[in-house]
Amino acid sequence: LTAATSPAPVSSTERMFWLFQSLPLVFCLGPGHVVSQESSTPSIMNGVLGELVTLPLKFPTGEKAMSITWLYSGTSIAFIRLKEDQSSESHVTDPKRRERLSFTGCCSLQLSNLMMADTGSYRAQIATETSTKFFNYTLRIFEKLRNIQVTNHIQLTENKTCEIHLACFVENSSDTVAFTWQTSGNIHQHSPNFTISWDPRNSSEDNYTCIAENPVSNLSLSVSAQALCKGIKKNPDSDSIWIIGTTVFAVILISAVLLCCIVWRRIGRFYLSDSHHFSPQQAQGPGKHPGSSTVYASVTHPNSNREMESPTPMENNDSVTIYSTINHSREDTESLRTSPKLVGLLVNIIFNYGD
Repeated sequence: LTAATSPAPVSSTERMFWLFQSLPLVFCLGPGHVVSQESSTPSIMNGVLGELVTLPLKFPTGEKAMSITWLYSGTSIAFIRLKEDQSSESHVTDPKRRERLSFTGCCSLQLSNLMMADTGSYRAQIATETSTKFFNYTLRIFEKLRNIQVTNHIQLTENKTCEIHLACFVENSSDTVAFTWQTSGNIHQHSPNFTISWDPRNSSEDNYTCIAENPVSNLSLSVSAQALCKGIKKNPDSDSIWIIGTTVFAVILISAVLLCCIVWRRIGRFYLSDSHHFSPQQAQGPGKHPGSSTVYASVTHPNSNREMESPTPMENNDSVTIYSTINHSREDTESLRTSPKLVGLLVNIIFNYGD
């Protein structure tokens, strides 16, 4: 079974609307006049956000125009009636655009203070004495580009080549913005990102230019590879010198600390041994006289059959005690006490270190 469908009923309101739209054609076209239904290829018009755009209209040659209707997305926004004296009478039928719509050169449409909502299809419908002509337009709205910038990341490769990573961008970027990198008029890349390998030893001074553009504006900014790599090409040598100097200083410092520790350790051993042989009890004598000091030394030896020369006979004693008195001034006391010890200490350190 095949189901038959009938067209939906048309309301009286829609009938009146289409009748009103057709009135200019009815009044302008006489019997036998032909209405052209063919539409021309749309003309692409670019407008700047917030500025003014003009949709130019040319009358058909050899034909007298009677009226013009401007439409946006199929809806009438303005109607112009042409008089016999070549004057015109215009009416804006779109209340949203009434303050922004005007006409120049009789019938070309001007739209001011453009908004993104104005983007779309426009049509001029011209009724002549013999036919109706259509002129189509596609309006695109763009924003002017602002504040182009280039960021960089630089590193030095193992072969001493300066590798530069560049990134170009604008403040109000969008999908309609195109980026191009070029130098000396030669285009290198159609992309916001660009990488350069610059050798400071055999490369000339090159300026790389980033160009950002959209259908209504363009911006450019140049950077110098030599200027970007000027500070980095000396860094490896400076780092090597700094590392070598720091290492040498650290070795010298550690050696000095170790040497000081060894010396102080041996000095401590010497004074410990010296205090054992010359105790405070031995250093004190039976009597002290002003301006003099007494040093006592004790020598012990085993009994033997040797004949010892002595002014007095010795009894059966195991040791002989000799008392010596040295007279000197108090000013030299400290030097006399210290000098022999210091000399002995240095000699002891030298011989022990050699062993």
